[in-house]
Amino acid sequence: MDFAVYDRRTLRLRWGLAICLTVSLAIWYLTDFHPELFAVSNPQWLGRCMMLASTAAIGLYANSLIGELRLHAHDLFRQGESARDFAQRDQLTGAFNRAAFIDVLSARVRDAKSGAPVALFLLDLDRFKNMNDVFGHAFGDAVLKRVGDVLAREAGIDNIGRLGGDEFAFMLTGAVSQSTCQAVGMRIIRALAEPISIQNRTTQIEASIGVAWSPEHDIDRLDLMGCADLALYQAKEDGRGRVACFDGKVMKEERYRRSIERELRGAILMNELDVHYQPILDIAETRVRSLEALVRWKHPVRGMIAPADFIPVAERSSLIEMLGNWVFARVCEDARRWPDLEVGINVSPAQLRRPEFIEMVRETIRRSGCNPRNIAIEITEGLLMDCSGSQVTHLHALKEMGISLWLDDFGAGHSGLSYLRDFPIDVIKIDKSFVQDMRSSHANRVFVSTIAQMGHGLDRLVVAEGVETEEDLVLVRAAGCSHVQGFHFAKPMAANMIDSYVRSRRESRAA
Repeated sequence: MDFAVYDRRTLRLRWGLAICLTVSLAIWYLTDFHPELFAVSNPQWLGRCMMLASTAAIGLYANSLIGELRLHAHDLFRQGESARDFAQRDQLTGAFNRAAFIDVLSARVRDAKSGAPVALFLLDLDRFKNMNDVFGHAFGDAVLKRVGDVLAREAGIDNIGRLGGDEFAFMLTGAVSQSTCQAVGMRIIRALAEPISIQNRTTQIEASIGVAWSPEHDIDRLDLMGCADLALYQAKEDGRGRVACFDGKVMKEERYRRSIERELRGAILMNELDVHYQPILDIAETRVRSLEALVRWKHPVRGMIAPADFIPVAERSSLIEMLGNWVFARVCEDARRWPDLEVGINVSPAQLRRPEFIEMVRETIRRSGCNPRNIAIEITEGLLMDCSGSQVTHLHALKEMGISLWLDDFGAGHSGLSYLRDFPIDVIKIDKSFVQDMRSSHANRVFVSTIAQMGHGLDRLVVAEGVETEEDLVLVRAAGCSHVQGFHFAKPMAANMIDSYVRSRRESRAA
């Protein structure tokens, strides 16, 4: 409502009322006290009529004023609603902001208890940060606006929220099922993937979606969001651009992972881990040439936890740096006991990528007093396949410090021969799956023999991993492998047992 118009109307009504009252009072006074001035038979009647007219005027004014006040109050209410809606909305996309969406979601989850199911979809854009960094924030804002428009069209403006950054959420109520949610999610992913022009660039928006619904998966709003978030993570793990519905098995695994992560952090801080060492032997001399360091965790309740169970957990969190630093420091301390042996330490891609990795290595070696020529870093083919500029720089820096580089599990990846040419690799360790399959596979015997010959031709030391039987030893020796590692000779053992093992091997050779 225009308040200037409202004020003018009020002013006219007030002036009209004042004039009407003044005239009525004057006539009433004159007719009662000076009737001779009026040429009527009953002047008092005229005065009373004027008083009635004045009363009617007051009533009309009051009614008009009440109407105006009602309009004014309605306008104020509408403006308040508009201000509240403005405060609850993300101004770029028009979706609810995080706090407002969670309020709406909470109400829908409460309704789910009484038979009105609600499905929660969490949507995250794939590679949005790269897009934002390369093309600028204005481009990124246009992409986000496009996402908001698609979601508003597909799900309704009052069912969508922007939770922050490039993460969106939307709800579906009514009859929800896995097939329905999959269909809705894929429809939105396909709609986003339609080519559009932004700043004269043809762009396709890629997204992943995770879904959970109440009351089947959970009736608590926080748990429902947690379930949808787990499903979203699974969608990205499966290759992005997908819709994943929450799976109770995944939830169980995720809770286990989080439990392991929490307890692993405590184990590192409390120095509850241990490092065991598995000997690597020279076949010709049957002597211990080097050792591979393997971290061990004996949990006070769960018992021995395999590295395959907790190292991936560390890699998916910030713990990999803490764990890697702890292992490296421990090995450097132990390696001083074996000045004539090289000790290999497994390093994950995540650890090698960190800018401070080389400084950590240098400082740890300095502090421990260990000779860097007694240390080797074990890396995998997968790391070399995705090796970035910083990782290549780190590998060369390690070589300059006198540290050897071992290529672990060779053959398990793409077995690219260019790795051996382009990277300063000193030792090739053939994956145990090929070694053990030599017993029944002629092709694997040829493969191992080829790798051994190529390694020797490139002046690389070749180690056959997973030698568990005398037959394995005979086959890898025939294939040309110069060194072996496996249970046939020794299992991983504590540092204090290595001394006696090395001594026993020397005595057996002497005998």
